[in-house]
Amino acid sequence: MVARASFPQVLLLSCYELGHQAFSLASALGFLERDGVDAAALDLSVENLTEHAAAVGSARVVAISAPMHTALRLGTDAARQVRAFNAGAHVCFFGYYAGLNAEHLLSAGYADSAIAGEFEPALLALVLAVMRGEFDPAAPPPGVRTGEHISASVLQRVAFAPPRREGLPTLENYARLRSNSGLRLAGYTESSRGCKYVCRHCPVTPVYQGRFFVVPHDIVLGDIRAQVQAGARHITFGDPDFLNGPGHAQRVVRAIHAEFPELTFDFTARIPHLLRHSGLLPEMAAAGCAFVVSAIESLSDKVLAALEKGHTRADILHALDLVQKAGMPLRPSLLPFTPWTTLDDYLELLAFVREKDLVDNIDPVQYSLRLLIPPGSALLQQHAPAPWLRELDEPSFSYRWTHADVRMEALHNQVSARVEKAEMQGEPARSTFAAVEELAFAFGGLAPPMPRNVPQRRPIPAGLTESWFC
Repeated sequence: MVARASFPQVLLLSCYELGHQAFSLASALGFLERDGVDAAALDLSVENLTEHAAAVGSARVVAISAPMHTALRLGTDAARQVRAFNAGAHVCFFGYYAGLNAEHLLSAGYADSAIAGEFEPALLALVLAVMRGEFDPAAPPPGVRTGEHISASVLQRVAFAPPRREGLPTLENYARLRSNSGLRLAGYTESSRGCKYVCRHCPVTPVYQGRFFVVPHDIVLGDIRAQVQAGARHITFGDPDFLNGPGHAQRVVRAIHAEFPELTFDFTARIPHLLRHSGLLPEMAAAGCAFVVSAIESLSDKVLAALEKGHTRADILHALDLVQKAGMPLRPSLLPFTPWTTLDDYLELLAFVREKDLVDNIDPVQYSLRLLIPPGSALLQQHAPAPWLRELDEPSFSYRWTHADVRMEALHNQVSARVEKAEMQGEPARSTFAAVEELAFAFGGLAPPMPRNVPQRRPIPAGLTESWFC
């Protein structure tokens, strides 16, 4: 057995980051390393924690990344294992969902501390305090929340360090870009944090409250350069909205295209930004943008207003036209099950997908997504109490809600089961869409549209091999 002293005393864990090599780990490692802290990292989406029990056992601090709901739920399982291997370790959760769910994470014993916002400086301060034996739960470092102290998130410009990816599982372990020219290794980076907008259902809103920060140009380019050297031929910009800082985004794209003209990329942008900055879209396409993701969520103006998305149904149609004319496919993300969505809304959404030939642009899991209301959600400010809102399910890290139309609850259950089966069997998106259509029209007492299978009118657009989960 390897001696315990041979392992770093700081261990970072990631459980799920949408099929990408874990940026949260790379960023934290770079930040800690710059200040002389020796740390190791494990990505439990592709590595087994049990096989690294010795490393867990020697750690004084174990920090678990929770940037999304799925990652948080998997992270609590990891925390139980960490406690079993090393009861004395200080366990910290960091990321959007760590901040939103800090109260339960701390009270249930999953965590000793939680961090949200610009997590790197708070994590560094926490690590140094624990390592020096100076950590006081009643007076933790700024940005660190404990069961004895509620601290505000760090929301200020930080001196970013270059992400450190050495030691992480290689890019071959993660999602690839799939296009008509085959599969390409895909990397991931972030050029900004936070978001200007305050959509009520978004986990970014209660943490950043309409603020955003750009990552310095040289840090972003250096991270992309390192991933290209590791084999990446495509880069996903994982910013909540790449066009929050349009000038910054344009400079980054121009620089990477000049240095790596064959490199492709994708980014996420809100519908209002696609409209406002439509003049940038042709340049993005010419520089190698393979596709654009945008959270259209719904075609119902009532639903969009409840979520405060900042766009309308008409805006969606206009943005779709602009992106397609620029020469890029739009890959919409959806939120088809909310307390305000009617069966007619759901049927209209499917008709839109069929009419606009977007079946291949949308991962089938999108047809099953249901509104998630975590503690701290901005939705609670407007809709608590509401007749459809139920109690907080702490183990599930969300509030329960029930639709007034029992058909929508039943439809959600059946669509979710059908989509999960399709995912497991590798069923083509068009076949899954047809099955979802049949289910939805049956609930409305209607015959599904004909032809049964949607005719393909254009080539299948580029996309990643990992389906999107929240």
